Amino acid sequence: MAVENKKKLDVDTPSMPLNLGPLIDIVSILLLYYIVCSTFEVTRVSREVILPYAQHGLKEEDTSGRFIVNVEWNESLYEATYMVNGMKTSGPAEMTTLIIQGKKTQKNPRNFRVVLRADKRVPYEFTQAAMAAVAEADVANILFSTTEDKKDQ
Repeated sequence: MAVENKKKLDVDTPSMPLNLGPLIDIVSILLLYYIVCSTFEVTRVSREVILPYAQHGLKEEDTSGRFIVNVEWNESLYEATYMVNGMKTSGPAEMTTLIIQGKKTQKNPRNFRVVLRADKRVPYEFTQAAMAAVAEADVANILFSTTEDKKDQ
């Protein structure tokens, strides 16, 4: 009789339900973290800039230590708009101070570089002003963004 009762207990014992609440919380927090970080990186690059075409170029392997400067062009007003890490600046003088501040916050100042994304319609005088601002901030490493797509020409 004792053996029969034992078998009955094994068969009739309900299993413990698995609590998925904490797991869902952790997954949603990780998902939110990655969405916020990826959105931050995208906002630094202006969609208004039409990059010039380059047949041969090098892809940047290491994206750490980048400081992005966008030079947008307004043809009707004949003026360039300087965007530094997603913030609009009043001109190259303010851009220099922002680059210096960005350089100070870097962990490795030797790895610091400025990526200049100038619109292909921008006259050279405005691009030269941006390059002068980078030089005034004492940054020796400057990269120019281009595209390899012929359709963007």
